[in-house]
Amino acid sequence: MRSSNTYLLEHGNDSMFEDYAALYNAIDSFDNPDHIELSGEYFRSSFSSPSVEVGRDIVLIQNSDGTLVAAGTIFSQKTSPPSSRIMVQVHPDFRNRGIGSMVLDHLLETGKKRGSTVFECRIPSFRTDAISFAEFHKFKYEYSWIKMRLDIDKPIESEVLPQELKFRLLNPMRELKTWLVLHNEIYKDGADSGITTIKSLRTQIKHVNFDPRLLVLCEINGKAIGIGSGWSASHVTDDCRTRILQIQGVGILPKYRQRGYGQALLVEILNRAFHIGYRIAELVVQNNNQAAIGLYTKNRFHERYRHLWYKLVT
Repeated sequence: MRSSNTYLLEHGNDSMFEDYAALYNAIDSFDNPDHIELSGEYFRSSFSSPSVEVGRDIVLIQNSDGTLVAAGTIFSQKTSPPSSRIMVQVHPDFRNRGIGSMVLDHLLETGKKRGSTVFECRIPSFRTDAISFAEFHKFKYEYSWIKMRLDIDKPIESEVLPQELKFRLLNPMRELKTWLVLHNEIYKDGADSGITTIKSLRTQIKHVNFDPRLLVLCEINGKAIGIGSGWSASHVTDDCRTRILQIQGVGILPKYRQRGYGQALLVEILNRAFHIGYRIAELVVQNNNQAAIGLYTKNRFHERYRHLWYKLVT
């Protein structure tokens, strides 16, 4: 625990999630054109990963009234050289008071003690003050993710498919290994997805926003060749007519690409989502993944903004 003037810095704890959600919503609703209200349970689920320890990886800043006015996160990454992914959040009413710099200094100090020499952060392109803050602290732009959106106003007509191509739901309780093998083969060369583990997939299944009705397996003559998944990202007070589908991935094994299977899998997921009440679909794609961008653009997805990745090498 550390204090600076009228602000108290302390580590995260199991009772923080409702306050953390309130802070996130105050920050995000201030300038995000696609803001979605998130609950404390959402963050409890998100931070339940085996690689995350709330008391170790999250820092909270309270004012003299005990109100949470800022927070920071730092997650170690198994890279060479060792690196950490960080995030600094400051309530709009408490900016330009040095709080962000205090949080950043704490995160950098923590990361260096863990052996990190590289620090990464992600900033939405509409948050120009945060970009200036990062660049002032010597972070350099590396690459971006494109946030894309589609209004699902009606089912999408499927193209004529080979008779041997079939879709079905993957049973996450019995077919985790199938999911694992497919994911790691499909995304082994992708910087935006990376290699996953059985523990990580089990964490996804337990997440409050996981929708098992949208975990779709693509098969050719009974052989699994692709997988797609989607989460519910709707506003916590919205009804089903405005629920938002957040596509987590649509992928086909390398040897089966360029045959229209990715297009078919995407349409299958979107149509399943439409029939169970989703009316908006969102996703992010790395800016150099031209094949995926072309696929999504072909299906009427349009860019909303970008997530800019910045890096600091110490």
